[in-house]
Amino acid sequence: MKTGSSFFFLATAFLFLGSACTAETTGEPDPAELEWHQWSPAVFTQAENQGRLVLLDLTAEWCTFCRKMDQVTYRDEQVVQMIRSSFIPVRADEAAVPELGERYEAFGRPATVVYDVDGNEIIKKAGYMKPQWMLWFLQAVAENPAPEAHR
Repeated sequence: MKTGSSFFFLATAFLFLGSACTAETTGEPDPAELEWHQWSPAVFTQAENQGRLVLLDLTAEWCTFCRKMDQVTYRDEQVVQMIRSSFIPVRADEAAVPELGERYEAFGRPATVVYDVDGNEIIKKAGYMKPQWMLWFLQAVAENPAPEAHR
């Protein structure tokens, strides 16, 4: 009896793992996953062509709340949908893009910064934002991207 139940357990485990692997390799994007771009002048051109703003997520390897933003806030379905509809999402590590690290050195991590298509800063926010806060933040900026509206 032990051999039969062990076989059943192993067969079930292989079926489960096989179906999980198949789901991961279908090539379909995860609806709660953002396609992050690298910091470059090209993102501003893309934003202009698509009528969007640029959303910068400035992170650091050592930053615990950066990882939390990635695992919680940037996986929230409403946040992801809002970003996809109105922003070009850009992620930069302060060590990989030192000019951004220096520019926002005193600002803390994570740093969330929104730019217009010309690279002008509209608004910036330091620290972790819960999904609902991020959604309100993004909606406010998308509805009125004038910098003076957010001071």
